[in-house]
Amino acid sequence: MQGGWGQEIRLVRTVAMGDPGLAKLQFAPFNSALDVGFWHELTQKKLNEYRLDEAPKDIKGYYYNGDSAGLPTRLTLEFSAFDMSASTPAHCCPAMGTLHNTNTLEAFKTADKKLLLEQSANEIWEAIKSGAALENPMLLNKFLLLTFADLKKYHFYYWFCCPALCLPESIPLIRGPVSLDQRLSPKQIQALEHAYDDLCRAEGVTALPYFLFKYDDDTVLVSLLKHYSDFF
Repeated sequence: MQGGWGQEIRLVRTVAMGDPGLAKLQFAPFNSALDVGFWHELTQKKLNEYRLDEAPKDIKGYYYNGDSAGLPTRLTLEFSAFDMSASTPAHCCPAMGTLHNTNTLEAFKTADKKLLLEQSANEIWEAIKSGAALENPMLLNKFLLLTFADLKKYHFYYWFCCPALCLPESIPLIRGPVSLDQRLSPKQIQALEHAYDDLCRAEGVTALPYFLFKYDDDTVLVSLLKHYSDFF
């Protein structure tokens, strides 16, 4: 589960299943936010580079955790989505995806979406099992984009999804979520902000989607996932 300001997986509600005394943890999925610039760049790529090539392509999006409460969790793709070296907007977290651009509307409609989803989910699971996700947590933030661009009519069709691993059993919620100011003192919250900002600067980014966090009455510490064993 992600933590801190980079957190995109949010607890949205709990529903009792079976035992009415044990609520279940549920999460909000990403909503796609594809900018006009993305479609313009896809058009140029299709005309000048991809042409009839339907091989999967790496693309890049980002998400932000500072929106007001109640707004959907958006994963945004802009014109820069095709440049894997492009910088991520300030205070946003990157997400790596795979583009499957089809040549016909029929191919778009008949694509095996279930297979694509399973393949992507398996990549996430393998990254977790191998430990690669600890070294590079961005491997946990994968998405799929299946598209068809009708360039004669300027019609664009797409199917977007973020694979999620399904646990064998749901997670019981022992206690309800609380906000930071209900758990930490103002001094501790300020220390957490400073520690998080220092970690981001050390890593050369403005936001980290995953990090470790521990505290006591006197200290607040954060660290990267790959330091889990030593940190705790």
